[in-house]
Amino acid sequence: MTTLKRFTLPALLAIALFAGLFTGSPNAASASVQNLDAVNSTKSVGVIVTYKPGFESIAPNGEATGENFAGVALERPQDLGLGYTALKFEASLSSDQAQKVLRGLQHDPRIASVQLDAQLQFSAASASASARTSSSTFVRPLDALKPASAPTQVRGINYFDVKSPRSPRIRISWKAPTTLNKAKIFGYRIEASDDGKAWKSLIVNTGKTSTAVSITSGITIGKSAFYRVRALTVLGASKAASAASTAVSITPKVAPQAPFVDSIVITKGQSPSWEQQSLAERGGQAVTYEAIASVDGQQVDSCITSNISCQFTKLQTGYHYTVHVIARNALGQSSSVRVTDPYFSSQWHLYTQYSIHADRAWRYTRGKPSVVVAVLDGGISAHPDLDSNIVAGYDFISDPAYSRDGDGWDSYPTDEGDYTNDEPSSWHGTHVAGIIAARSNSIGGVGVAPGVKVQPIRVLGTNGGSSSDLIAAIHWAAGISVGGVPNNPTPARVINLSIGTSTPTSCDAGTQAAVRAAWDRGVTPVTAAGNSAFEASGSYPGNCYPTINVTATGITGNIAPYANFGDGVDFSAPGGDADLAALAPDSSEGMIVSTFNLGETTVGEPSYGLQEGTSMAAPVVAGVVALIYSVRPELGSQDVYKILLATVGEFKEGSYCAISATRYTEEDPRPSHCGAGIIDAGRAVKYATTYKKSG
Repeated sequence: MTTLKRFTLPALLAIALFAGLFTGSPNAASASVQNLDAVNSTKSVGVIVTYKPGFESIAPNGEATGENFAGVALERPQDLGLGYTALKFEASLSSDQAQKVLRGLQHDPRIASVQLDAQLQFSAASASASARTSSSTFVRPLDALKPASAPTQVRGINYFDVKSPRSPRIRISWKAPTTLNKAKIFGYRIEASDDGKAWKSLIVNTGKTSTAVSITSGITIGKSAFYRVRALTVLGASKAASAASTAVSITPKVAPQAPFVDSIVITKGQSPSWEQQSLAERGGQAVTYEAIASVDGQQVDSCITSNISCQFTKLQTGYHYTVHVIARNALGQSSSVRVTDPYFSSQWHLYTQYSIHADRAWRYTRGKPSVVVAVLDGGISAHPDLDSNIVAGYDFISDPAYSRDGDGWDSYPTDEGDYTNDEPSSWHGTHVAGIIAARSNSIGGVGVAPGVKVQPIRVLGTNGGSSSDLIAAIHWAAGISVGGVPNNPTPARVINLSIGTSTPTSCDAGTQAAVRAAWDRGVTPVTAAGNSAFEASGSYPGNCYPTINVTATGITGNIAPYANFGDGVDFSAPGGDADLAALAPDSSEGMIVSTFNLGETTVGEPSYGLQEGTSMAAPVVAGVVALIYSVRPELGSQDVYKILLATVGEFKEGSYCAISATRYTEEDPRPSHCGAGIIDAGRAVKYATTYKKSG
């Protein structure tokens, strides 16, 4: 395996320079963003058709069905899934010739629909024992059955279980009644009271003659309550409950809950602080807190207190320190979210004021490996921060001239490099994948959902990609069969599409149907709104419906200057803005730090690099969607959309996005420029845990 090169944080800038993402200054980087988005002409490489019932894609004469109406030679048909078939032109055609073919096929009575298969130049570069109840009925005792005497020697303890340190449990034991009046015991009733006066049945019938019971429900951490016992006896057909035992008071106590730290990254002069914990969160007893400051995973200072803040004395100027806090009581301890990845302090998009607040979401989950995010991009290169999170993908680039691997569709989705004479390879797919799911493993950075899996699917080559290839890739990612390709063994729950056209391009019917099919299967497509500073409704495939279409903000919470806006934008998320480098952590230069590769043409050493764009904002949101599916896998795409809509953060007051925003409802959720708000992972995942699924 390739050895990871360790870089100091300031060296990240050097990596970006080496990768060709900078030309020497933040302003030059922005210019590079625009240049990389310069439009290449769109051309037609074939047609995408659907056939009427009863007709196959191959005619009896062995030609592609419709070739006689097309008037030109067509390559062997390629099944794209869901009834769509791609027919490629055998020879290059002019625009007028392609339109003539389209008109000819429209007159073929065997064809239900036809559209041009466009070769599109995508913007793929960097600008881019619980209580049991019984149904037994207790009847009034007959004269023949006198109630038994009360159970005696009742004792109660807090029954702490080290295997479940946060689960309250109490245990009650007693002696059986000394007088049964010839009856037999068939169980016991456990009664509870908050004040020792008003009683209710906690366990109607234990169903056993044993004289001890553990209780896990109907009790509250740190809240004292009274408990007593009655024996249940039977004689013939008569049943009775004995007199109540004396009462015992018990206070359930457990280990403390992990504290929530206000800021997970601080500098010298700042004090660590955390939210006040309730009695239940403290485990029902006194708690002390130890705050620990670290750099590159190494502890440099700590302080202990019973309050919600303390002082560090050993911090030095010029460093960003990650903070975690340990809460301790007599029964155990719990630690707040701890991040040991050395570049985390540079990943402002995860923890700053206008970030997605990923550290708050990580209190609930860091992502489950059962959740797969498909990255439809240029492929992924090997990287130690990604390798263990990758599942098998596919290469859907059909034209060998653009694939750089010498063939068409195949099972090897490795990035072959997208270098040109003017620019080195962007390793765009590798960067996107790291934003989603770079491992939390004490090296490099960390992804939004470091516990989920990533599926690399190639759709972008050296000259963009075709709409037919994209349609097939969306189908395959969602678990829909595609002709000539083995079924996807690990279908995705999220599809990330950090691609977009640089000139206004309409969504075609085939791509529209593909994203709808994925959405309806509970597979959520997340798209980049585009990097050309025009209306997002003109950038394909983000203008297809339904997707979650994302524009980009910088560290101040305002839209980035390159980002598409307006109609078609659903939400905003951090994508980077190099013009704001002075306000961001020094080593980030205002952009997004993620996995990268040092090779200019072929794959080289794995590394970390800086990129900006809606291409970076989209995977930030894809990671949040993956976290939601990790806590609520039964939800669908529309549920996820509603959760995101209900929990977005506000734009900075007075910013372009805030001024342009209008009131929105669930029926009309899209404000005029930057979407409903900035995605907040912490609020979204928390809300998802209690969200009531409609229907």
